[in-house]
Amino acid sequence: MDRTVDWIVFDYGGVLGKPPSRAAVRRLADATGVEPARFRAAYRYHRTDYHRGSVDARAFWHAVLTRLGRPPGQVDVDRLVALDLSARLELDPRTLEIVDMLAARGARLALLADAAPETARVIDGEGWAAAFRQRLYSADLRMVKSDPQIYHRTCAILAARPADVLFIDDRQENVDAAESAGMRALLFQNAAKLWADLSFLLPASPAGRR
Repeated sequence: MDRTVDWIVFDYGGVLGKPPSRAAVRRLADATGVEPARFRAAYRYHRTDYHRGSVDARAFWHAVLTRLGRPPGQVDVDRLVALDLSARLELDPRTLEIVDMLAARGARLALLADAAPETARVIDGEGWAAAFRQRLYSADLRMVKSDPQIYHRTCAILAARPADVLFIDDRQENVDAAESAGMRALLFQNAAKLWADLSFLLPASPAGRR
């Protein structure tokens, strides 16, 4: 990368937010009455529809429970919704520190997250989210990464050329799709490497760019 960018777009899960911990997955599995490995397979199988906004929380969990052979009427679905939300809200403080430094230097930041409506609305209410001038969620856009259209739609909302947008994600397929759409992209590995990758794109001191 040889020049600055107009927008830096962050993924949420795996970049800003930590992946659900083993303990969190165990709590969800226990609430459904099955082993974690079996739970995880059913959970992932139906997750894309939930992130796309094709189903609501109760429909998602009913589908998961049905796949597990567990009658939804015998499981506390409201508790599953709450546990699931809690599992996705643990943040990486090192990445958030980078967000703060970028914002202080005048970088224009956006968020592009595969997120269910419930998660999206909680994120919107968090204080740290104010650093992001645009917050875009798969459930609102009705498409998920790595659908090429989600990257084109993001650039349209940002009123930016794809080449002037840098996208950061922890999944290689999402990075590849963003690059195929004309964006620049970085694969997130850890906060220290991210800052090293980003630092030369930015002015040396806060610029107040608006």
